[in-house]
Amino acid sequence: MKNAKKENMVLLISQLLLIISASFYIWLPQQLNFYIPFLVISIFLIELIKPWLMNERLLIKIVIAIFLVATFIPFVKGGALILLLFYLIAGGYTYGEWKERLGILIMVLSAILTITTNEDSIIWGGATVYFVLNHINHAEQLLGMLRQASENVITDALTGLYNRRWLYKKKAEQLIQEQEIGIIFCDIDNFKQLNDEKGHEHGDYVLKQTGEIMRRILNENGFGVRYGGEELIGLVTNTMFTQRLAEKILETVQKEIKITMSIGIAVGHGSLDKLLKSADECMYISKKTGKNKITLQEDVETSKV
Repeated sequence: MKNAKKENMVLLISQLLLIISASFYIWLPQQLNFYIPFLVISIFLIELIKPWLMNERLLIKIVIAIFLVATFIPFVKGGALILLLFYLIAGGYTYGEWKERLGILIMVLSAILTITTNEDSIIWGGATVYFVLNHINHAEQLLGMLRQASENVITDALTGLYNRRWLYKKKAEQLIQEQEIGIIFCDIDNFKQLNDEKGHEHGDYVLKQTGEIMRRILNENGFGVRYGGEELIGLVTNTMFTQRLAEKILETVQKEIKITMSIGIAVGHGSLDKLLKSADECMYISKKTGKNKITLQEDVETSKV
């Protein structure tokens, strides 16, 4: 988010320079010398937040800064402006997206036409198009960053599954009030031993692959959640498939990553905590009675009777 703050500051400064340029245009409408340099500096500030200009060598940045200053100096300003504008065309067209390319091209052409024809309305038309296109692009980038930040709050970085926060605060709590859901409570067997013998990197690999398998199998029938440590949960919305999905998960982890899991299944509605507790108890029964197996809620209730 630091980068977003920096970009917003640069855009704010460029907009202030644009306002200064507009002020010159209003009060001194016949003096192109005053407002074209401010427009060009505004453009370079916006381009500065983009990698193609930011990553230029220091010497080139110094030369650009000198040429920007030169745009305020009579006798050399015309040449400095033209060189800077053609530099923008080359860089923006080579590295930019289509909106950036189009905006730069329109701005440059309008600046050249303004200089040659002395018609200042042309430069303002080009400037408007340029700033609109760039603000659209910047807004898209900012929204993407915000979406990413939102996803990071509710997803587990290692497995890519939803996290415990999402389970309690988001989907599960909503769903269980509306319909019956199934909980597939999975615990990787002998995970501590696996970490000790093969290292934590391999343990992370196993978790990541297990998360991918769960996401793939649950697909449109539910959601995968990393509950904590080596405990993973399948939240099933189409409960008639709960047992079959659990069996598929168990079969696939054995086949693809050579591990086993103890699994407990509970189906119900009304209270998420009670359903999780029931699935957790079933999982522990699987763990205590030999591992690598699935225990159903109804089997436990029947045995109690």
